[in-house]
Amino acid sequence: MDKKKLERLERKVSRRNAQQAVRNIKKAKAENPFVVNAEVGLYKPGHGTTQLGKIIEVGKYLLTVKWQDNSSEQFGKTGKSFYGKVDAEGELVPPKIDPMWGGDEDPHLTIATESVKEAIAAKRVEKEKREQERKTERERIEADPAYQQRQTDLKRYSEMLSGLGANIENGWNNQKNFRIELDGIKPDRMEKLVAAIKEALK
Repeated sequence: MDKKKLERLERKVSRRNAQQAVRNIKKAKAENPFVVNAEVGLYKPGHGTTQLGKIIEVGKYLLTVKWQDNSSEQFGKTGKSFYGKVDAEGELVPPKIDPMWGGDEDPHLTIATESVKEAIAAKRVEKEKREQERKTERERIEADPAYQQRQTDLKRYSEMLSGLGANIENGWNNQKNFRIELDGIKPDRMEKLVAAIKEALK
């Protein structure tokens, strides 16, 4: 084979390989990554990925995700939010109209990358730390004798007001005060009630 024929053959093979590579790329893009057992995250615009889960079922129109808290949720097969109804088989109830699918501004699925998993794990650790701090602070407050006395008083006053359409609770802004709500007071008793309250608050 002469040199020119060899060069033409090489160019032809190279061109064929390039075309096949493009087809492979297009095919890869066309393949849906949301398949059974795929690890996914729920992406909320403005908040990032908020939780992780795994696809446990893929149907004709819907896929089902089981989240780490063991709850489950359905999405469109491309990961879009689903706002429609399903039948007893868990499949889409016609009509299959666009409004039942969320858009880019709605929560949607993403494939859970390692960086996303690490970020979610860090958020979980931080959340558990804050919850433990709140629990410790709550336990400290509840161990205070002044708090315990206040709770005892609150219970006693509630029993005294039972049957009067009254509700008593701790003050909103000042924990040294109580807050009382009265309901069903007849107009002819209002003046006596106001007078009694004024006398009590002197």
